Amino acid sequence: MQVLLDSLSEALESSSETIGNIENFVLCIIVAMIFGVLLYLLYTFYFRDNEPQDGSLARSLVLLTPALTATFWIIQSSVILSLGLLGSLSFVRFRTPVKRSEDITFIVIAISVAISCATMNFLIAAVLMTLLFGFTLVRNLWGFSHRGQNRFAVVTFNSKKTTSVADLRQAFDSAGVTAEFVSSRSYDGISSFVFNATKISKEKHERMSESLNALDPQASFNIFYPNERLGV
Repeated sequence: MQVLLDSLSEALESSSETIGNIENFVLCIIVAMIFGVLLYLLYTFYFRDNEPQDGSLARSLVLLTPALTATFWIIQSSVILSLGLLGSLSFVRFRTPVKRSEDITFIVIAISVAISCATMNFLIAAVLMTLLFGFTLVRNLWGFSHRGQNRFAVVTFNSKKTTSVADLRQAFDSAGVTAEFVSSRSYDGISSFVFNATKISKEKHERMSESLNALDPQASFNIFYPNERLGV
């Protein structure tokens, strides 16, 4: 009889411990999902006036953070599971590679937040997110105050006339634009030139357009801003 009572007592203690673990796990997942939403907002805020955003990556942060939290929660007390995870992840391949360093950084941030949540160090994750939001705010305000003072553009010029690199340099100089010659080629009677121009404001953009048009009114040229922003 005593053995049966001891077994029931151990079962109740184990059940109580299991329930406690489940409650902690649910709490970690909920907090991780909240941090995932904050990461999504941080991503959209960080690239608000910068390069085009990767919408898929931004949305995946909401799911990635709690998913990583669950993974770290499971393996944190087992070396065997952690080694097995490394082996299973070796089979993971990304169909679309992450190209920008900043995008990779956000994935690393998601991993850091997930580890903090899995170990129930929520304060560490909160401090990290607060510092990142503060940095992003200062960065955006600084960029807003200097908007239009340091834009980069790729200029292509296509002409049927005999135009030299020196002629184009003179046109850029007359517009007050610093341009670096990249390449040129001739095909089917058309000469094409590519230049990299820096520190382009709205005024310099207009003067550069006028100078290139004056050089050859029949030529076609394009002023392309890779970051999709014109200094206005």
